[in-house]
Amino acid sequence: MSPFKVIIVGGGLAGSLLANGLLNNGVEVAVYERDAADSKREGYQIRLGDAADVGFKACLKDDVRAAILAKFGQSSGAGNTAPTICNSRFETVLDLTQLPSYTKSSAINRVALRNILLEPIKTAGCVKFQKRLDMYNIVSDEQGNEHVQVRFSDGSTDTCDILVAADGSGSNVSEISTARVENIVEVDSHVMFLNKGDLTEGLITKLPSRLRTGPVLTFTKDMTFFFALYLPVAQEQGSKGSSECAYDLNRGSFYWGLTVRRTRIPEGDPSKIPDLLKFCLEQIKNWAPEYRAMVTAGSETGQTENLIVAPLRASKKPSKKWRDDVRKRQAADINKGHPRVWLIGDAIHAMQPTRGMGGNQAMQDCADVLQELLRLNETARSGIPILPQDIASAAARYEDKMIHRAFTWVKKSGGT
Repeated sequence: MSPFKVIIVGGGLAGSLLANGLLNNGVEVAVYERDAADSKREGYQIRLGDAADVGFKACLKDDVRAAILAKFGQSSGAGNTAPTICNSRFETVLDLTQLPSYTKSSAINRVALRNILLEPIKTAGCVKFQKRLDMYNIVSDEQGNEHVQVRFSDGSTDTCDILVAADGSGSNVSEISTARVENIVEVDSHVMFLNKGDLTEGLITKLPSRLRTGPVLTFTKDMTFFFALYLPVAQEQGSKGSSECAYDLNRGSFYWGLTVRRTRIPEGDPSKIPDLLKFCLEQIKNWAPEYRAMVTAGSETGQTENLIVAPLRASKKPSKKWRDDVRKRQAADINKGHPRVWLIGDAIHAMQPTRGMGGNQAMQDCADVLQELLRLNETARSGIPILPQDIASAAARYEDKMIHRAFTWVKKSGGT
């Protein structure tokens, strides 16, 4: 085992991004992902802004960043956009692009982004798939040095100095290991319906033209609707199928979400809904016809099969002393609240999708975590023993930054 090793549980966007940063700086890293290599669970688009770029600049080589930038969708020639808030009559209430203080973002396909981030670590042999974490334990070697031993459901194990949980709001690290902050909460009052699909020239002409300049966001007293297009620029301007808008519709996609109060659902149980599309259409039947066009997008080509019910999770802001609190309650179990286990992204600050900042904050986490891990790695390489207080101090510095930054966005996104 090298002087310093990091294991990342979760090979999604944040886990892959952090692994790039460690790999590029000569830190031994292993990524374990529970899904298969060809999984499409990252299939929805994501909108990235300045926070994500902080993570990209810290973790990625220039050519990888350039590959990501080339995949960004464009709307009317402007990459960074913001939603337009409309009422149920599809009238503009507020154009957020006109507010200098509102964080702008650009759309990218999540599968495309994840593939770019995974490629360098796959090439380096640093990622293993179909590895579901079962448990971790703090262990000591023959010299009395602490490590983290990770056990997977297939019986295999690995050992590291720092374990990073990047496995989302249902984190196995924080759940199974009981090292959790216990701040991730289910939002039971509402239910979210999500759909995605591919664009065609015929479909884009049927959708409201304002969607080409940015997403639409609509609020009523008990519902929220969001619709966005991913419009990558055509490689050759004026090519066939792109004469009007110069988009590569072969790579384009749409994405929408409808959040409704649970009381609108029969018996409050989404599984009792026989037809999700019909249910969603019933909820907006009194809205402007443009909304029906958006909700039925792709239905003529069978693209409603991706319509799902998604859990809504948010998080409570933890105390910056949460590890001390956990250890006081569970003093007999060294694993709980241990500073060698770090949480990033939704594993610690899950937020509702209203502001589109969950993934952005997770990627900025990577920049803050990387700084601390590189410092620890440098100490290890110099031959100086890394003391337990060094680990604890590094974890605290990261969490102080993260809690202040990310939970501001949890609150802005309608979190707890």
